[in-house]
Amino acid sequence: MDWSKLRLSTGARIFWLMFGLVLGVPTLLSGVGSDSTADVCFGIGMILVGIRGFLRPVMFGKALRMEQDPKTAQVSIGSPTLHGGLSMVIFVALMAGIVIKYVINA
Repeated sequence: MDWSKLRLSTGARIFWLMFGLVLGVPTLLSGVGSDSTADVCFGIGMILVGIRGFLRPVMFGKALRMEQDPKTAQVSIGSPTLHGGLSMVIFVALMAGIVIKYVINA
């Protein structure tokens, strides 16, 4: 991995990492403490959202204008396969948490 890219988009990287950790860690700890599989899955998913946002941050200005950032390859750390895999794991973890909490335990 090319860690020299860390200096690019530092603010967005820190924001996404903190966002994922602030929402994910308490939920994960709550799920472990209360033996709630839904909270554990959701917490893991949110932590992974933070990690993916750190590795490939979303630039808010470009996102609001619905433009693709041409510098994505320059800013992104890791391979497209890594980001695709992380996206799939995030989706599965978040959906499992939501389904377990609101559909199965309804």
